[in-house]
Amino acid sequence: MEVADKVAVITGGASGIGRATALELARRGADVVVADIHDERIAEVQGEVEALGRRYLGVHTDVTDDADVERMRDAALSTMGRVDVVMSNAGVAMLGPAEGLSMEEWDWILQINLYGVIRMVRAFVPHLLERGSGYVVNTASVAGLFAYSWDHPAYITAKHGVLGLTEALAIYLKPHGIGVSVVCPSLVDTNIGETARMGGVDDIGRWIAPMPLSEAMSADAVGTLVADAIRHERYLVLTDPEDIRPQIARRGADMDAFVDEQIATLPPSPNLYR
Repeated sequence: MEVADKVAVITGGASGIGRATALELARRGADVVVADIHDERIAEVQGEVEALGRRYLGVHTDVTDDADVERMRDAALSTMGRVDVVMSNAGVAMLGPAEGLSMEEWDWILQINLYGVIRMVRAFVPHLLERGSGYVVNTASVAGLFAYSWDHPAYITAKHGVLGLTEALAIYLKPHGIGVSVVCPSLVDTNIGETARMGGVDDIGRWIAPMPLSEAMSADAVGTLVADAIRHERYLVLTDPEDIRPQIARRGADMDAFVDEQIATLPPSPNLYR
């Protein structure tokens, strides 16, 4: 898809990967709708997009609220006339042992990271199907491809859900003229740490493991990768393909051996109940 003169809606679009993608699409000629909960940042992105000569709409949107997402959709369609690209990017992080997290903590991360994507699918995919064209981009993570650590079970669960949903959408939507991409970043320099939570443990230092990933990529670089994926209709978008693809291949070839490898090579997890 050529994005010039198209309309893109991006959740979590006021910072990080979402903001970077919004600006890159605007540079390539797209109009942008940013949905976020940070009003000041929404206004900042507005100035940046309009400086590029493109139309902009910022809508305060909580992706955990059905009515809020639907209200944002209605505002986007009313203001812009149509939507061509839908990017579900809003996300948070949660650390802590699976058995120690409260149901409220599980619900918090799943409502944003997984159900937020589901709400966007429900809100916008009928519009894309009716028009017979468009593009869906969902932000998952390398955590959706394999469990890269033992200290993020809730995050890994949510991102595996996003990956499975997006793969199913690709099978469903591409025959109807709608492209689909899933973004699986490794370590990226964003502000996700501002809202990250820790649950289920008293001693944080005993729980957090070093992340076995390369140095962080800039969000701007990821925004370019996303825009390129839309242009060339690439399904899987990786930020560290040389590091990650071999692990994906090993996992696919022999799941038992891969899990054993992860256990052997990752720092050991603590027994918090001794």
